[in-house]
Amino acid sequence: MRRVPQALAIVAVASLAACTTIEPAQLSEGVAAQLHGQTVAIVIQEPSTFGTMKANDVPLGPVGIALMGKQGEALRQAAHIDDPADDIANSLADVLAGRHEAVILPTRGHARDDGVPSSLAAAPADARYVLAVGTLSWAIMRIPLPHQPYQVSYLARARLIDVRTKAVVAEGGCLQTPDGTEVQSTDYTAFTADNAALTKTELAARVDRCLRFIKRDMLGV
Repeated sequence: MRRVPQALAIVAVASLAACTTIEPAQLSEGVAAQLHGQTVAIVIQEPSTFGTMKANDVPLGPVGIALMGKQGEALRQAAHIDDPADDIANSLADVLAGRHEAVILPTRGHARDDGVPSSLAAAPADARYVLAVGTLSWAIMRIPLPHQPYQVSYLARARLIDVRTKAVVAEGGCLQTPDGTEVQSTDYTAFTADNAALTKTELAARVDRCLRFIKRDMLGV
């Protein structure tokens, strides 16, 4: 096991998320008060492609990126690795309902991309607010340097959108440096063996950490 240099690790994760930006904005007291009794629809955005950054993919440039996605999606489907966005949305919705007495609508929408217009279009017609959650990057990754280990990375973003004004009133995400709890190995097969058991365990841990950052930055909890 090795430690991935933190600066390089965060650059690598950010690159997997392409041009996506996260602009943390905590729910204001005024908007929080207005949530009482208001309907909130959950919209799950189409997740990014699950990637596997194997050592021989890195020098291939755009071809390598495409191969990362193809290999990753094949593993995800074969091992039934589920998109964690639903679980993140459930946890955030519990906070909105429990602390702010918002009414969470049972019908969920699904958006093709992470844009505000797509999320609003996918929401039920009776929604006053939309809680849009999306997986922006998830992968078995490694730093593109010799002898660096693999690890599971995860990046998500959540937004609370005012349907009437189309404004994002709260936002949080989880582009964070590794904290040393990650399981790392130079053996790629460690993450694919046993129906990708280690990948699933590590993904759950990364999602749990991600959710803590989102709740803090977005909802102040």
